[in-house]
Amino acid sequence: MMYRLVLVAIAWIFIGDAAYPQEDIPNLKDPKMIAAGHDLFLEKQCAHCHGEDGRGGVNLAHRDLDPKGVFQSIADGREKRGLRMPAWRGVMTDEEIWKATAYVMSISHQEK
Repeated sequence: MMYRLVLVAIAWIFIGDAAYPQEDIPNLKDPKMIAAGHDLFLEKQCAHCHGEDGRGGVNLAHRDLDPKGVFQSIADGREKRGLRMPAWRGVMTDEEIWKATAYVMSISHQEK
């Protein structure tokens, strides 16, 4: 039993984070990247659910967000309490998803 648990843990370490490109994480605090992410946020109509500033019905501000988790949620979509966010992988490039991630990270924990 313990042997299997160790094998699963090792597999997760080497394979589990493959859902998003870890070695190529850009500088998410770059103002140009954040601005480009905001443009994508508006262009892809994310503001419809999240509000133009991220404080809409599905509020992105005032949360502890992990950049990798945000990337994965944007890329693969997400469902929570009956609300479904679509997957953007295949619609946006990884570079665009990182830009959107940079914008989301920039608005998390901001004051109203």
